[in-house]
Amino acid sequence: MPATDWAARVEEAELADLEQIWRTLDLPGHRVELIDGQVVVSPTASRWHSNAIDELIDALIDVKRYNGWKLHTWLAVHIEATRERLIPDLMIAPKDAPGFSDEELLAHGLLLAAEVVSPSSRGRDRVAKVRAYARGRVPLYLLIDQLADPATVTLFSDPAESSYRGCQVATAGQPLQLPEPFGIALDTRRLLG
Repeated sequence: MPATDWAARVEEAELADLEQIWRTLDLPGHRVELIDGQVVVSPTASRWHSNAIDELIDALIDVKRYNGWKLHTWLAVHIEATRERLIPDLMIAPKDAPGFSDEELLAHGLLLAAEVVSPSSRGRDRVAKVRAYARGRVPLYLLIDQLADPATVTLFSDPAESSYRGCQVATAGQPLQLPEPFGIALDTRRLLG
């Protein structure tokens, strides 16, 4: 058997084992994700983290209702190309977005995924999830990062193979335009407050 076939079989077996672990872990109050070949368990969010998502929902609620979209906070995003499972702090999808299972939506069916950076998620949110969402063809990835200096809200757009071609960065007080189908400007002061 050629070395490349053997390596592919080993990699497939390891990924299948990780998927099985991911499916069976049930840790109430924690997010369990499969990112970059690792099962990652994150603690519950802080008050600031939760407030940022609440402000984002407030900003999106009218366009969500008008279009009949769904907001999700605990479903996983299934990245088909890598079989990663990410649980964004907020995702927006059409009502009929394609699912992988009852607990997972296929990444390419989303409209936007949003993450709020916390001390334990810096590298994942800023690097690994940018790469994963781009590979999954999530059209927009919004990153709310109060830990950056200065604090920023970044919108990644136009996904490519392993990154996004578009990147807009706004600091507190600078408006950040969400393109169509949203067509709204976000108040970054409220998101970073």
